[in-house]
Amino acid sequence: MIPLLSQDEAQSRFAKFRIGEAVNNPNLASAMSKLNVVRALLQNPAVTAAQSHLAGALMGSKTLNPRLRELVILRTGWRTKSEYEFCQHVGIARQLKMSDEEIFGVRDPANCKAFSEVDRAVIAMADELNDNAEVSVKTWSVLERFFSPAELVELILVSGFWRMMAGFLKTARIPLDPIDPTVSGWPEGKAP
Repeated sequence: MIPLLSQDEAQSRFAKFRIGEAVNNPNLASAMSKLNVVRALLQNPAVTAAQSHLAGALMGSKTLNPRLRELVILRTGWRTKSEYEFCQHVGIARQLKMSDEEIFGVRDPANCKAFSEVDRAVIAMADELNDNAEVSVKTWSVLERFFSPAELVELILVSGFWRMMAGFLKTARIPLDPIDPTVSGWPEGKAP
């Protein structure tokens, strides 16, 4: 496990290294410094600054529908067996008013009645990128019907970024944060 900095030390490093949006927002620095992933990442502030910039751009983007972003992240977390990633984003998905059927449907998307053709294509894209680092012609042809080039770029980067984070989270053995008190581990205690 990568050691976690104290919350005070994490907040101090945010300020010292002028990381992301937290530079101008002490409330954000305070909130972020409570997250275990941030407290581990800040062992290397220079890399964290770059990581934080991309994460902030993807999470705060107005280009892609945030619901679709969360479907990609949840599916990636599930497929990679990244408990931290999956559980953190259950809380974020709920903040976006996604239903539990949508959230937990990523476990078995073929049988989730809540998913549209677009949802299924986005989930297929996440699976294909995870498995092959490439989207099939079949899936791409569906995605092209629904998304602009800017949205397609973002979808690919969301998938890749959270795949990278899943590897970090699992290897560093980052413990869960209590972002949503109803999510304290894998749903119904069942890991993928």
